[in-house]
Amino acid sequence: MNPELLFFRNRSNLKLWLHFSVAALAIPLALMFFIYPAFVIGALIFDPELKATGQSRLVPGWFESAAGRYASWADDYLDSGYAKSVEHDDVPATEWPMFGSMFFLVAANDLWKQGRLDIKQPAIRDAVDKAAQIIVSPDTATWVRTRWGHDYLHEENVFYRMLLILGLSAYQEMSGDTRHRELLRVQRLGLARELDAAPWKLLDDYPGECYPNDVLWSVAAMRRAARLDQDAGPGELADGLLAVLESPLASPLGLPAFQANCRAGTIVQNPRGSGNSAIIIFAAELDIDVAGRWYRAHETYFWKENRWVAGFTELPRGSGRKYMDVDSGPVLFEFGSAASAFGIGAAKAVGRIDHAAVLTLETVAVAWPTPFGLLLPGLMGRLSVDSWSLGEIALLFAMTRPVSTTQVVPFSGPIPWVVWLLMFMYFSAGVFFIAMEVRGCLNLAKKINHLKTGYTET
Repeated sequence: MNPELLFFRNRSNLKLWLHFSVAALAIPLALMFFIYPAFVIGALIFDPELKATGQSRLVPGWFESAAGRYASWADDYLDSGYAKSVEHDDVPATEWPMFGSMFFLVAANDLWKQGRLDIKQPAIRDAVDKAAQIIVSPDTATWVRTRWGHDYLHEENVFYRMLLILGLSAYQEMSGDTRHRELLRVQRLGLARELDAAPWKLLDDYPGECYPNDVLWSVAAMRRAARLDQDAGPGELADGLLAVLESPLASPLGLPAFQANCRAGTIVQNPRGSGNSAIIIFAAELDIDVAGRWYRAHETYFWKENRWVAGFTELPRGSGRKYMDVDSGPVLFEFGSAASAFGIGAAKAVGRIDHAAVLTLETVAVAWPTPFGLLLPGLMGRLSVDSWSLGEIALLFAMTRPVSTTQVVPFSGPIPWVVWLLMFMYFSAGVFFIAMEVRGCLNLAKKINHLKTGYTET
């Protein structure tokens, strides 16, 4: 064969195979990161279960997928001793591992009670066990021990102890493992006594910082834990706390304060969207009528919707003020990411399936679903606490909250335009990249074949 022709053929074949190799990488990426998200959003839009119950049939699968990523992160977190090295005022690095592990256990427990999660699966059980290990590990408590001293389990410290009680009660209920039963009982009874003795049924999370949300969550946690011991739980304490939150600590909007002075029983910060959505989730387990009133006030002053988007604002709608912090998450055009994400759970708890479905659709669409989880929450968790799973698990916690009432408002539409827009954008981008790669390969093959034919004839 002519050496020049042989060289030409080899070079042409190499160039063609290189282009094919790039296409073989680019096309699967386009399918995973653009076509797949479009189909997930489409599946949610036409999901009858989401419209009827506020929880998509896709949620159990998402949770099982996230469990593997959570277990991998938990291994590294426990083995590295990371918790001992972080600054005590670094909120994501200190709070998120404990918060996320509680979210994981509570979401797993509720999916298990729904019959949608097999706790005996080795991968699931491994992740559940690791979550309990993180919650009870003294290393995890380094930041609160720095603030409260060695009596951190016996003096106020409501936030940490609430997470411990909620997480361990969920773990014991679904696993049947009672190794932490005594710790759970001591914490439940001890914190209940402290709160009951407090003049306003409130205690601090950190010295000088009291957040009524966390106090209410702790009372709901005690009630959950008490059921494991066949105990009635803190009934009078719950009534007393709700009375305080409905009177001296209620703002003119009819919603509890976001932050309070637990010694004086006064408001430090007025209600915020993220706090309203969070407190309603567990208020529904204590008193559905109170939770319903709070949700109606939350909707009246913090719900915002138009053709494009709907959700909860971080500050009262139309206030004209801009506010964003670690609790609110990103705030855009008044809409609060935490207020709307936890709003899924709040809406479900009081039977507002119409709101829960809309917020789920928007949240998943914006979060960029992929076969490897929700991309944007994963990136936020990776940057904040070196975890691809904790942000996604917080959303799954909100999506799995039980409905606490028989009076529900099903979803009947319309679907915000942003959901359709994002579905179209994902799909269009995927088709564009795939078409470009296929077209490039075909054109290159034709060009090489044409040149090869001409060169041979010459």
